[in-house]
Amino acid sequence: HEDKIQVTRLAEHGTIWAVVMGASKYQSQSIPSLKYARRDAEAFTDYLKEYMAVSADHIRTLYDEELTVLNMKSVLGTWLKKNAGRNDTVYIYFAGHGAPEADTNSNDGDGFEKYLLPTDANINDLYTTAFPMEEVRNIFSRLNSDRVIFIVDSCFSGASGGRTMLASNTRAANLSEQFWDRLSRGKGRVILSASRANEVSVEDAKYGGGHGVFTHYLLEGLKGNADYSKEGDVDVDELYRYLSDKVPAATGQRQTPVKKGEIEGTLIIGKAK
Repeated sequence: HEDKIQVTRLAEHGTIWAVVMGASKYQSQSIPSLKYARRDAEAFTDYLKEYMAVSADHIRTLYDEELTVLNMKSVLGTWLKKNAGRNDTVYIYFAGHGAPEADTNSNDGDGFEKYLLPTDANINDLYTTAFPMEEVRNIFSRLNSDRVIFIVDSCFSGASGGRTMLASNTRAANLSEQFWDRLSRGKGRVILSASRANEVSVEDAKYGGGHGVFTHYLLEGLKGNADYSKEGDVDVDELYRYLSDKVPAATGQRQTPVKKGEIEGTLIIGKAK
């Protein structure tokens, strides 16, 4: 009987499609390099191949110089839309800098648009050269899949010490928490973020040769440490419970992961070996 339950749980995710993005090096001298963002992305790709048995042709990776705003749009908006069917599960992973920009038209009520920074971003021209989180909403609505998981090891406040930065003459942003809620609206859209809106996402050399703290525990959890039910797989709620315990403890309560969005039934997100 137990075997039967497990098969049902594992059969739920259909085929997996994934886009994995990570940039440690930025072309602009005004955007500081990160130490471990690319390594985080590579480790997440390895996880999908080794543990989730995702074939290479179902994964698109954009690392460092490949992570241009044009490539992001092409892979997320066109390649994924063309390939991921209704019963499939989509993983989108991003590790790198985020940045805020004052925008009185922001739908979040805080006066800021939030951007993911590709490697060719110009911090003083984010509108043209970066990837707005509003565009993530468009990507979500373009995809046919019932299950989309967006994992972000970045941050947007512009506060010092993490994966975020500010344009010159810009004050650190006081961001609304509701922007994650707005982005995850819609059936089968789940966002896992490394930190709350006004926190920073920290990197640390002591984890596996160097990782973002969030991604370190994300991978540990997916590989089985978050398998609280001991059924051999990890669902998204188990993973979030694990991250909510480990990441604040490792960062002196300075970083709190966020989970937004709802999925009908159980969403299997990882498998223990």
